Amino acid sequence: MPGEGPVDIENGGSADPQQHAPIAGPLASGTTPSLTLARSVVCEPDAIMIMPPFDLFVAQLSSDSTEARVDAMKKLAIVGDAMGLEGTLSKLIPYLTENIANNDKDDDDDEILLNLASQLALMVPGLVPGRAALPLLPILERLCSIEETVVRDKAVEAMNKIVPLLFPFGNSDDNCPFGALLAMAKRLAGTDWFTAKVSAAGILPAIYAFCYAHGTKGESDNVSRRELRILFKDLSEDDTPMVRRSAAKHLGRFVEAVAGLTDSAETLVYGGKPQPVITDEDKRLVTYELVPIFQALSSDEQDSVRLLAVCCAGSVGCGLAREPGVTAEVVLPVVRGGCADLSWRVRHKLAKAFSIITGSLGFVGPKQSSRQAEVFQFFAGLLQDNEAEVRAAAVENIARMAQMGGAKLFQKHIVPILPALADDLVMEVRSKLAQTLMDCCDPAICDTLTDDIVLEDFKPLLENFLNDEFAEVQLHILTKLSRVSHLLGKMDVVVSSILQMAKAQNWRVREAVGRLLPFLAEARGVTFFQDHLLDPWLKIMSDQVADVRTACVDGMSKLLSVSGSQWIQSEILPHYIQMYEESHSYLARITVLRCFAALIEKYDKHGNNVSTELMKQIVSIMLKGIKDRVPNVRLVAARGLGLVSLSGHCDDITMNTQVVPVLSECMNTETDRDCKYQIQLALENTV
Repeated sequence: MPGEGPVDIENGGSADPQQHAPIAGPLASGTTPSLTLARSVVCEPDAIMIMPPFDLFVAQLSSDSTEARVDAMKKLAIVGDAMGLEGTLSKLIPYLTENIANNDKDDDDDEILLNLASQLALMVPGLVPGRAALPLLPILERLCSIEETVVRDKAVEAMNKIVPLLFPFGNSDDNCPFGALLAMAKRLAGTDWFTAKVSAAGILPAIYAFCYAHGTKGESDNVSRRELRILFKDLSEDDTPMVRRSAAKHLGRFVEAVAGLTDSAETLVYGGKPQPVITDEDKRLVTYELVPIFQALSSDEQDSVRLLAVCCAGSVGCGLAREPGVTAEVVLPVVRGGCADLSWRVRHKLAKAFSIITGSLGFVGPKQSSRQAEVFQFFAGLLQDNEAEVRAAAVENIARMAQMGGAKLFQKHIVPILPALADDLVMEVRSKLAQTLMDCCDPAICDTLTDDIVLEDFKPLLENFLNDEFAEVQLHILTKLSRVSHLLGKMDVVVSSILQMAKAQNWRVREAVGRLLPFLAEARGVTFFQDHLLDPWLKIMSDQVADVRTACVDGMSKLLSVSGSQWIQSEILPHYIQMYEESHSYLARITVLRCFAALIEKYDKHGNNVSTELMKQIVSIMLKGIKDRVPNVRLVAARGLGLVSLSGHCDDITMNTQVVPVLSECMNTETDRDCKYQIQLALENTV
């Protein structure tokens, strides 16, 4: 009642429609949705249940509480789904347009506007398809002019998602969308304040690509695209560094759009796709209109502009069809200047994208050997840069550069630098070098380096990395050393280091060693495993960390394929059974049962062949485990018997005289629901 203070809705009171208690402080994270609405909407709580979605959204968005308005905006896409397409386009979008797009005041909370941009992007194309999304653009255009950077970036991101979907089937009957997009680009690029111009540079590539893909290639479309190129050129020459920085950031995408490329330079280079055919007209536009912009931004007085421009060299190279004669005149000088730039941030950005840029130059074949050598000299300079960040960024590209240049250039320009990088004082450099060296041994990334190069040039480095003081460096080697498992027989020091690391304090190192031991058995033979690796293997099986023990479980199938059933049965299983019998912890018994089950679960995956005797021993330990006093052990044993039944490799006599009777008995006596469920599944598999 009036005059008696706010009503305690949470404790069962009712709200007076004429009096609403504002929320004091942020909404509690544990508040229920109904309570949140009751606190923020000026109406009877019962009325909330029957309010239409749009009215409820407007009521909450009109609340005095910022938290309530943010909560309402986060549910914009849900409100749209509840209203349907027609209701969204006829009521919800016009309401947002009137209150956001046509509102010249910047009094809305930035978090509300940020969520608005995110939610609008979610509506397309699930709720609002195709051309129907055009009314959303005025709202996003308004958000592109907001002072707050994160709001503008999210609006640009939403715009770049929506624009390509305006015509999902690529057909248009009129030029309305083209005119609307061009007009919007002109408004944003023509404002006096830099915020809208920054956003304009971000959406111009998407608009140009849309016009290129769906235009009629007539004179009007050519004029529209020419205007878009002029707008981008003007932005790249703007007096404000923030605008030029945005133009440099999006220059690569704009070059790809003008050239008609549907894939990015990174996709073309790393994906191994052939260079798309670029028309002479598009190539001329890139050469005479965009290359000057690229060169100007790459030599800008602001290093924040230059560092973004040099990263676009890969896109420019692909936009020039990767013709070596052209890229040598246009892109290579920019790369040369970037490598010698006084700003380490420019060199750092160039180093990160160096392999993409190299692949876009088109320097392939014997005729381009001198230019290839020059590029590798630039790369070697970045590997020896004074700044650790630059060296670390360059090191990440070694595997890709080895693939592009081949073994000869790799050995001549990169191998001499590797020892110094391996001894770098900065851990990040050593860590990335360890990772990229193992990538050089991955045929999916680099298949140009022979085993002789690995043994001669990589082996000393691997030995040092395995003894590094930081576990991160060691892990990069250990987790991928299986790629050179066929060479471990010739790496005695590496194997010795691995055995010592089985006792490492870092559990991830012990886990990696556990996963590697079966590969050592393959490389050195089962006799070596029995003499030198069995003890570390059993200690890892008894480790306190579950993931370390799981490494042994996962390695059982590999060990079986290497050694065979007879060796497993005679040399490994007795130790497992002894561990099971003498264990004081149920975790040890679970690990043993999982190891037995792994032999069946991955049957024949690695060429495994579980013998009849081994299968009987597996069944025996599972039958013992299913009567364990600990439910967790019984659960694992029941799963194991289910795998035995499902595999079909256990003889009928064993199944009918041992497995089925025990499962049936346990089905009647088991009290744990989860165990009983697994036993039931195992019985069903026996039918």
